[in-house]
Amino acid sequence: MATCTKARSRPLFKGAAALNRDWSRWQRTFASFMARVDREKTAYLSHSKVSLFERCPRCYYRQYILDEKPDFPAIILGTLFHTAAHEFYRSHSPISPTKLFAHLNARPLDIERQGKLRNALVLLCQNRWSDCDVVSVEEPFFIDLHFGLPPIIGVPDLVLSDGKLLKVIDHKTCAKFGEPDAGQLVLYAEHLRRCHENRPIAGFFDEYRLVSDLSTIRKPAFRRSQVPVDRKLLLALIKRYRAAWKKITALDPDDEPFPADDCWECRSSAPWY
Repeated sequence: MATCTKARSRPLFKGAAALNRDWSRWQRTFASFMARVDREKTAYLSHSKVSLFERCPRCYYRQYILDEKPDFPAIILGTLFHTAAHEFYRSHSPISPTKLFAHLNARPLDIERQGKLRNALVLLCQNRWSDCDVVSVEEPFFIDLHFGLPPIIGVPDLVLSDGKLLKVIDHKTCAKFGEPDAGQLVLYAEHLRRCHENRPIAGFFDEYRLVSDLSTIRKPAFRRSQVPVDRKLLLALIKRYRAAWKKITALDPDDEPFPADDCWECRSSAPWY
């Protein structure tokens, strides 16, 4: 097993309000802010952090304890798509897929993946949410969700106002449609409830299937699905977060966990595969 040279240390605990104050004073990007939070070993959770640990403890260990940043092409492509979606919904005038792509640094991707990214941007433009007002685009929040948990950090991709109804949308790029993790939107909905009392909230996944040629596909490459985000679902999410947090805090920083049997990242990097 690989060993970690970093000394064992207790995490730094801050409440959501303190983290929010730190972020409001930060003059740089949110990514750089989170890098500082990680360097300071501040205790926090996010839905993606929990999902990563549940999927593969080894990947979690390498990313959050050894501070190794994943650079798989699928992750790079997804990040570029989210960058384009951010620009697309923040713009006050229409932006073409060609212009969106031109603003991205897609050189780390091979030609085939660049083509898939271009097609995903076409789908983004074709399926734009209309007749809604944009409330926020990738606006971070910090929430004290429940006793016994550190602050939860979330960044909803898109929040829209449709009359009195608030819509929270998460973008997904994928090789094929699956079953997106609705817990992420349950968390986002709870944050919105605390900020916007008495407004109904709906959650949606916008999924973009990555294809090489939109003209030859037999199945749709875009799917918009509504998922329940009722407050009654929050208890199960809290239990899930508490179970993950208990296991995360029990990790030995000097003992790298074994990978999950079906982890595609570990298959491509670990010698035991």
